[in-house]
Amino acid sequence: MRTFFLIFALLISCNIRSQMKADGYLGIMPAWYHLEQLGQNLRETTIHNRINLSYDFSPTVIGVVQFRNRLIHGQTINKIPGYAAFIDNDQGFLDMSHNIASGNSAILNMTIDRLWLDFYLGKLQVRAGRQRINWGQAMVWNPNDIFNAYSFFDLDYPERPGIDGLRLQLFTGPASQLDGVFKIDSDHKKTMAMRFRFNAGRYDWQVLGGRLNDQDWTAGLGWSGHIGDAGFYGEGTLLIPDHGEETVIASTGMNYTFKNSLLWQSEFLYSSNLSNTIDGFSNFITGQASIKNLSVTKYTIFSSVQYPFTPLFSGTLNAMHFVGTNGWYAGPSLEYSIQRNLYLSAFLNLFLNKTLQNGNTTDYLGAVRLKWFF
Repeated sequence: MRTFFLIFALLISCNIRSQMKADGYLGIMPAWYHLEQLGQNLRETTIHNRINLSYDFSPTVIGVVQFRNRLIHGQTINKIPGYAAFIDNDQGFLDMSHNIASGNSAILNMTIDRLWLDFYLGKLQVRAGRQRINWGQAMVWNPNDIFNAYSFFDLDYPERPGIDGLRLQLFTGPASQLDGVFKIDSDHKKTMAMRFRFNAGRYDWQVLGGRLNDQDWTAGLGWSGHIGDAGFYGEGTLLIPDHGEETVIASTGMNYTFKNSLLWQSEFLYSSNLSNTIDGFSNFITGQASIKNLSVTKYTIFSSVQYPFTPLFSGTLNAMHFVGTNGWYAGPSLEYSIQRNLYLSAFLNLFLNKTLQNGNTTDYLGAVRLKWFF
């Protein structure tokens, strides 16, 4: 990391025609947890600051640094074992997450989740460093996102995590592109894959293949387009391990906007490696980092409606059913624009588990957030 910063600083000092851009946000979010299986009711408040910096060294070389600072205060720190280590955890090759200060009830963490240089060489773009690789086509579950899967239930991280690696993009035509990506993680496991995107039959298609975490050969297919006025999309990935059974993970969905501006969306997920029982939702609360654990059951159905009550006030209701069980998820949220760059939001992640083997359990995470963009 020090070497990267030295190169970054040297390029800045050598280029007097450079241009700096900066933006970010500052938010405060009180949250309440009810973890029934652990028998705990916990409070937590997070002050979240993000800074995005970009620097144009020349028309063909661009550098980006983005980082988030979080001051977390509450009962979660001393009531949940390993919580401070979880906040400090960095899954990238370079450890760029640090708990600057920590105590019995507070943590101050800084994480650099974007740090890259872009080089444009005609139709070829080369990006080196920490970056986000977004190969997903669906809205909720992305089996094609083999590099950096994320949790749909993370309320306060819209940027999503990044990876340490190298990406080459060759723009082969107006609607076609060839990508090659190499990633290495904190355990020195390597993932490498190629993807080809193209347009055919009024649909955008992608095919991909590669090697996941030094243990699975992978192949994938994705598409996005329309059936009439409704959006239709999906993606699927086949994992062939060096030892063990093959895994198929696939999702497909549709969305439609009605004349009254009501947005409806629905998706279906199939994961052949998962069972039809629910052991708990702890992975959903903390967030998962693998396409092998996008859900907790083999079949999952999602549906959502979003409606703007006024130009400044909107509401969303998300719901999931874990097919074959009595497990459900509900996620209502509201957002109000106080000013052009100031938003007040309220969220709830509610997990209901009524399976006979576990009894009736209810876990939830509720939060209110005030967020200012600058």
